[in-house]
Amino acid sequence: MKVVFIASHTQSKELGGYYKIIYDALVGGGNKVFVGNLFNRNQDELLADSEQREKWYKEVIHNVKEADITVVEISHPSTANVGHILTFALDIGKPVIALYKDGRDPFFLRGKIDDKLTILSYTDADIKSVVASALDYVSSAQDVRFNFFISPTIGLYLDWISKNKRIPRAVYLRKLIEEEMRENKEYKESE
Repeated sequence: MKVVFIASHTQSKELGGYYKIIYDALVGGGNKVFVGNLFNRNQDELLADSEQREKWYKEVIHNVKEADITVVEISHPSTANVGHILTFALDIGKPVIALYKDGRDPFFLRGKIDDKLTILSYTDADIKSVVASALDYVSSAQDVRFNFFISPTIGLYLDWISKNKRIPRAVYLRKLIEEEMRENKEYKESE
């Protein structure tokens, strides 16, 4: 898959190690990943020039349009760059994975409901598996969309699963269905 990975450059000193782990997990999954100037230590100098800023912006927008998915690290509220790219990707119908360090709740996304947006927290211990699960979910979610209503109790349970198992609710439900399909003898006979 083609992936765009965006994060707050101003937080690179604090979160740069996590950016690198996320990037490595994305590339390790066989994806082609565009990061722009994220790992360029001179980005602030590069973007001080208005022509360079415009060139960078056009390059990012072009890559988001061409990408299969956009991944954003949102541990630091950055509505000017990261938030804008997140919104742009959603507006053009691209799936977005928004990752944040556990304990740094992205308050600006509370209440944002979009089927193409997956918001997940990560810890030092599970960052790679969170990225892998999210990519798995997004790549499979592009197949067929299926909506249904659930009771508040089921919703709370799925929220609990998502938080404690660190997998998206839809991934959990899909795994349950896939397991049932493997074990259902009548279904296997009908294939």
